[in-house]
Amino acid sequence: MAADRDDLERIRQAINVAELFESVTTVRKVRGRIKALCPFHTEKTPSLSIDPTRGLYHCFGCGVGGDIFTFVQETQGLSFNEAVEILAERAGVTIRRDPGAARRRERRSRLLEAVAEAGRFYHARLKSASDAGHARAYVRKMKYGTEVVDHFELGYSPEEPDALVSHLRGHRFDDRDMVAAGLGRRGQRGRLIDQMRGRLMFPIHNVRGEMVGFGARLLRGDGPKYLNTPETPLYKKSELLYGLDKARTTISREELAVVVEGYTDVIAFHLARRPIAVASCGTALGEAHFDLLRRFSSRIVLAFDADTAGANAAVRGDELRITTELDLDLRVALLPEGRDPADLVLDDKGDLLGEAVGNSVPITEFRINRLLGSYNLNEREARSRAMREAAQVIARHPDPAARDLHARYVAGITRMKAETVQAEIQKKLPKGSGTRRRPYLDGEQHSASAQALQAVDNMDRVERDLLRHLLAGSAKRDRLQPDLFDDEQAAALVSYLLEAGQHLAEGVGVAIDEIKDPNLSAMAYRIAVLDTPYPPFQELFAHVIARDRGRRKNQLLMMLEDIDKEKDPQAYSKILDKLIILQKEEF
Repeated sequence: MAADRDDLERIRQAINVAELFESVTTVRKVRGRIKALCPFHTEKTPSLSIDPTRGLYHCFGCGVGGDIFTFVQETQGLSFNEAVEILAERAGVTIRRDPGAARRRERRSRLLEAVAEAGRFYHARLKSASDAGHARAYVRKMKYGTEVVDHFELGYSPEEPDALVSHLRGHRFDDRDMVAAGLGRRGQRGRLIDQMRGRLMFPIHNVRGEMVGFGARLLRGDGPKYLNTPETPLYKKSELLYGLDKARTTISREELAVVVEGYTDVIAFHLARRPIAVASCGTALGEAHFDLLRRFSSRIVLAFDADTAGANAAVRGDELRITTELDLDLRVALLPEGRDPADLVLDDKGDLLGEAVGNSVPITEFRINRLLGSYNLNEREARSRAMREAAQVIARHPDPAARDLHARYVAGITRMKAETVQAEIQKKLPKGSGTRRRPYLDGEQHSASAQALQAVDNMDRVERDLLRHLLAGSAKRDRLQPDLFDDEQAAALVSYLLEAGQHLAEGVGVAIDEIKDPNLSAMAYRIAVLDTPYPPFQELFAHVIARDRGRRKNQLLMMLEDIDKEKDPQAYSKILDKLIILQKEEF
């Protein structure tokens, strides 16, 4: 059974809408209204309008709209019930729901508590345990003071097989919790042992700040240098970026994010007073990572050692293809050869990080230069091959003007005609290129949003403001009628709102999320978040009444003209009486 209307309203009232939106995108106050960069389409200026009083939003760029529940659904890929659970927990509201949903929420909460307790255990061990001396020595070598250790909640996992398992059992976490959270695993004899041992621990948080897993660095002995929490219901490495929870505010303010290769590199940027760095968690950068970052900044710099695998991946660009579709300004900053951010900070050269980021170049330019540099351009055939490969890279760029400039540059380097390079680029252009949309915006919902965008923009301003009053509950429902509206879609929405609101008290608006028709729903959300002042209802109502009277008056006058007064005096007199009554109403 879903949460009832009263529970949903209590959640709606308890949620700070601005903070909710700020957890996934950039939020700004513009002339007293709350605006945000829309996370559902690519934009550089805020077009998503938020009504914090009613918990509604609408994007005037792509036409999507909804309430706090649909926002969480669509930004986190959740079902409605899951969104309700998360928001109820955030709001501290206990809701009446089906036992299955309650169990799922409690299960997730239990796993989060287990990970958080593990984080506290590791952190305490690093700071004071006798067996963590070598870990503290490493931390000191990295120039991590107490403030850094506490800020990043760094920890140490003991070498004994079940130190964490025993600790968590003492806090009444069962074995099933530990396995599900990725904290413990079964050994060869079936005994539950710690997932990670003898490592420096880097807690990993999701964008909401919840600790969901760990990255672990080996300090001595044999084994992989880094391990990460295995995939769990909480930890999905393709959707996580280390450090984003701590850097997102500065990234949003500076409109710049830096992607580095490791956890220590992220911390190095913080030590260099540039807390704008993030790192992937044991996996290659993918679409979900860039999609997450673009909610805070469209300008992203990849900062790699010139000889690393990360830089080579940027040259290939296969996994970075999506950035052109997301319209990101993706750039590459190369650090001095053999030096990563952590090395530079250790050598007191943190200022070079800022210089490298400032001197970053667009990824297409970087890839072209790397590619051309790999050929002996004194050979004719090598120049031809280099040109064709460069054309393949250039063809990925979404801007025709930029493609033309890159073509001319390649032509100069390879000593070929610009027309030849441009023709090769033309052959390699991807088919059906266009603006990317979120998956949930195609089909009926996307069509409805587009239609609503057009319908509301074309609607008479008075009729639109009357609909705003109806939605807000400030209209006199007993005085409005659909036939007072010229716009057919406005009249259809009025008809629905009057019927839905007939039993509501004055001042109570109709719940938009109950509108089933996708076109009417999209229109309602768009109208509800308009940020122009509300003209008084009485003035708007008087306008449409006067307009209706004028229209009826003209119709009666035309009817009088069509009646022969001598031949049909009775019909003429009947119409004239109606006209006189109508004229009296005007006064």
